Amino acid sequence: MINKIVDNKLYICSTLLLCALTYLLNFCTAIYQCALIFTLIAITANAITFTYGKSKSLKGIAFAIVINFALLLHLPYYIGGKIVNGLVFASFLSLMISMYWSNSVFQKLTSKFSIAISNALSLVVASIIDGFIMGLFFILNNQFSYSRVLDIFSRELSYKMLYGFVASTIIFVVLKMFKTNNLNHNLNK
Repeated sequence: MINKIVDNKLYICSTLLLCALTYLLNFCTAIYQCALIFTLIAITANAITFTYGKSKSLKGIAFAIVINFALLLHLPYYIGGKIVNGLVFASFLSLMISMYWSNSVFQKLTSKFSIAISNALSLVVASIIDGFIMGLFFILNNQFSYSRVLDIFSRELSYKMLYGFVASTIIFVVLKMFKTNNLNHNLNK
């Protein structure tokens, strides 16, 4: 009974973290900021997937997106001094699609690879999908030239890869430390 209460509290806290990060995503003013928040969302979603399963993770992301879409629906978004209509919807749609595929890849890879490698590879998938969808949005809305969209895509992908590599390395080191501590603890018994 106590484990179920702790599990529920942890899931609720994880979902609230997704809500906060999703809210912050639409207030980023620089590519590196957006990439960082996106990466944190993906890592949180992967952690939920690992702990509770893909379905609970996607429900948490969907909940965060619906809440934040309602809050930010009428947020005027400016790029280069011009208002960009539909950007909030496009970013949330892109987030949901990329997190779906990221969670799917993460779930499949965890049976074959370590958590750190599975996390890194799923972040790559999410980053490419998100960049492609957002690039398509900007091209279809004639906001930027093809070269500008490609520049934004490559810079955002670079930041996401850097953040994902750093996060996955930290995850690898922390898990290695726990494994070593547990092994040492068991040997000292």
